[in-house]
Amino acid sequence: MSQRIPKMIAMGKIAADGSIIKATPGIKVRLGINPGSIREGQDIGYSVKLPDRLVCDKNYIIQLTAESYFGEEDFFTMTSISSRYQTKKGFEVIIWGDVPYDTLPGLVSVPVKSDWHFVLYDML
Repeated sequence: MSQRIPKMIAMGKIAADGSIIKATPGIKVRLGINPGSIREGQDIGYSVKLPDRLVCDKNYIIQLTAESYFGEEDFFTMTSISSRYQTKKGFEVIIWGDVPYDTLPGLVSVPVKSDWHFVLYDML
């Protein structure tokens, strides 16, 4: 029985505005995901388009890292990052940051724009 070996197939570093800092050739990124699906009327989240035939199916592995978010209050805050709608053609990315909320004590998680990185793996 042959073993399938994990292989890195793509990677990239993306700026908060959705521009590609460095990435595998053919990767495209757009700021703003389906309108209204996170916060209506705001450009929040990222859509990543993969080159044709980069992956065999939708079950590749996405490893994401978000850089700390520099908020409007001039402080860095913790972030979390997630993917959704993974297909052979690409996926979406949402970054959440903990920011002060006007009417509540403490912090609340909201979608934010921040630099982020990704690595895609597949079992070949």
